[in-house]
Order: sequence, then C-alpha cells, then structure tokens
Amino acid sequence: MATVTWVVMKHHKKDDGTYNPKIRISHNRSSSYISTPIYTELVKFKRGSSTGTVVSEPIKEELDMIVSEYRRIINANPSAVAACETSKDIVELIRRRNRSRDIDFIQYARGFIDAIPNEGTRTIKTTGINSLCHFLSYKGMTGLSIHKLTSSFLREYESWLRTDRVIRVKQRHGTRMEYKDIKKKALNDTGIHVYMGIIQSIFNKALLEFNDYESGDIVISNNPFKAYAMPGVLVPRKRAVSADVIRKIYGYSSSKENIQFTRDLYMLSFLLAGMNIADMFGYKMSGDHIEYERKKTRGRRKDGAFISVYVHPLAMEIIRKYKDEANGSIFDFLGKYSNSRGVTRSVHRGLKRICADLGIDYVQFYSARHSFATIARNDCGFSKDDIAMCLNHSSGRSVTDRYIKEDFSVIEKVIKGVVKFVFEE
Repeated sequence: MATVTWVVMKHHKKDDGTYNPKIRISHNRSSSYISTPIYTELVKFKRGSSTGTVVSEPIKEELDMIVSEYRRIINANPSAVAACETSKDIVELIRRRNRSRDIDFIQYARGFIDAIPNEGTRTIKTTGINSLCHFLSYKGMTGLSIHKLTSSFLREYESWLRTDRVIRVKQRHGTRMEYKDIKKKALNDTGIHVYMGIIQSIFNKALLEFNDYESGDIVISNNPFKAYAMPGVLVPRKRAVSADVIRKIYGYSSSKENIQFTRDLYMLSFLLAGMNIADMFGYKMSGDHIEYERKKTRGRRKDGAFISVYVHPLAMEIIRKYKDEANGSIFDFLGKYSNSRGVTRSVHRGLKRICADLGIDYVQFYSARHSFATIARNDCGFSKDDIAMCLNHSSGRSVTDRYIKEDFSVIEKVIKGVVKFVFEE
C-alpha cells in the first residue's frame, strides 16, 4: 500500500531563505513528491541531516491536513491504487481526484462543442448549453460542478423548460453590446428530450474521458441519467405538402429579388431530390449531374455521404439563372450572406410572404425534401430503398453495401418520375 508523509529537504532552500515542504508518496519501492502551497522559514534541521521539521504548529496542522486528504483518496480507491505500478501513478491518481472536484460542466461542454467539426451539430449543442446557462442564471448560479448535475437538478431544469419564460441575451448594436429580454414558450416532450439529450451526450463523453473503468479509477461517480426519466419523443407532424401546393409555388413569381430567390431555391431543392441549402455551397457539376457530400452526415459515414444527383431541365433553368461562372457556385449572390445559415433565415422570411400571397398554410423549406420523398413513394410508387438513395440516407446494410457499386442512375429515374407526375400529368 502507498504511504504518504510530508517532508522538508535542506537542498530545496529558496533564495529568499524559505523552504517549500513536499508531500512524499512511496509505493512499490519508489518515491515521488508533490509540492505544497506553503513556503516558510520556520524549519529546523538536525546536524548532518538532509531533512528537517517545521517548528510552527499551524503550518504543521496544514501539512497534516494535506497528508490526510491524500490518504483519504488512496484509501477510497483501493482497486485504482492496486493498478498503480509506481509512486508516479499514485501521484497522477491524486491529481486526477483533485482535478475532478473542479470540473465545471459548462466549461467542459464549451470545449467539447468547439471540437465538433460539423457546424450544424455545433449550433444545436450550443443552443442546448446556452439554455442550461439561462437556467443557471435564473437560479443565481455562475457555473455547474459536474458533481452537482444530479437527477433532481435535471427534474428542476425540466420544470423550468415547461414554463413560459423570459431569458436575457447579449446582442451587438453597432459597437455596443446590449442586453435584450426574449420570451420563450414552454417546451413539449420532444423539446425536453432534445435539450436533455444534448446534456446526456456531453456528460457521457466526460465519463469516458475522466473515468478509467478497466482499472477502477472512477473520477466522476455520479450519473444523473440513471435516475432521471427522459420524456419520449412525440410523433412529428409530417412536413410534406401535396403536389398541388408544389405546383402553386412553382407558378409563383415576384418582382422582389429576395422573394423570387426564395421561390427558386425551394423549387431547386424539390427538383434535386431534397438538396439542403448547406449543400448548395459545396457542390460540383459533372455533366448533367450535381455531385456533393451531404454536410449533415459526411463526418459519420465511411463513404463521406457522397451523392450524384441528376439535374432535370427544370432545375437547370434555375441554375443557369443564378450561376456564378467566376467562382463555380450555383448562386452568384450567395456572397451577400456570410454562410448557409444567413441564406436559411432569408428563405424562411421569404416563404412566409409566398404562402401569404398564395393563401396557403406556412410551408417550411425542408418540406421540399419531405414532399419529394412522399410523392415519389405514395404517388409514383417508387421503393423506399430508391427514395433513401435519393435522400442520401444510409441503407443500414453496411456489409451488403461493400459488395454493391452505387448506381446513381436510380436517382435520375425517381426525379424524372416525380417531375412527370407533378408537372406533366
């Protein structure tokens, strides 16, 4: 078993005449030392001795408290200590335990999110952690120790999310930063599930990073999600619209550039088998096909989520209308927006205007993707596997996929069938 003592060594005398007592850890015939925050001149050495003793009782008591704490850590983790081969391993165990006291979940979450390569995923998880920070502010807390992230805390947070509430956010106005109060509506079960899922995914990552389950070195012993019951996800309302609504949007035109751009972008998404706005920033033309890797899933798939989509003549009309020959982009005025999120916000505003002018219920941009899939299946009779290929979804047959070469001509057949049904028949 490891032993712990404090010691003052004569050769450690500082230029100002003080000594820094060390904590000596001995284990398996090896010794290591941990510095203390104490510096003192009140040390006495026997003649010929390389080690001395502190002559101040208050300092002795402080050193004894540090020794007692290190012994407590060692005694509380016998399996982890048994896996330590040298005194250096014991020192690392003690340091890990001391560091675990100060793990701030919010700080850890920010660092975890910053390392996520996918922009969309980073945005979603940032939104979830920002919400948690608003709750901490509501409670008058500035941080959240990972050990205080308990099931009762999560239930209290859930109750807060289920109420209409006001949060204060910081916004930039010119060169000044101002605070603004924003009203938030109560979340339903699905919203709660999403927010809690974000916390759980980050917490699970912390467990894997700080805990060594093989050696029994458990830094984070609590797991609130073993006692907290996360609500189920409500069945979402289908976003697909009928072919008649697609025809109405196709026949719509506006003299306002941004509104017409919205109409064209929506129709292009439908005609390209539900292509997302984010993917329109990174496409390549190859003959009469658009090739790209789906941004949402390319980091999670071995094939990089690559797809080659047939460009129907109706889609080519829109591409030629906006094509940026100099930069090879689909739209020559995407430079007006800093990124795809800026385009998305503009398009949502434009869709509200289009739907109001047409006298139809509000249509989300993502409905172009859902509508293409629904019409392809229910009206045109294409198989779900063919539609999954058009939507660039993983087939779920990873072993079989290794043997079969992708045939993207299937996408061309589906697109032509859907266009024929909607616009010709």
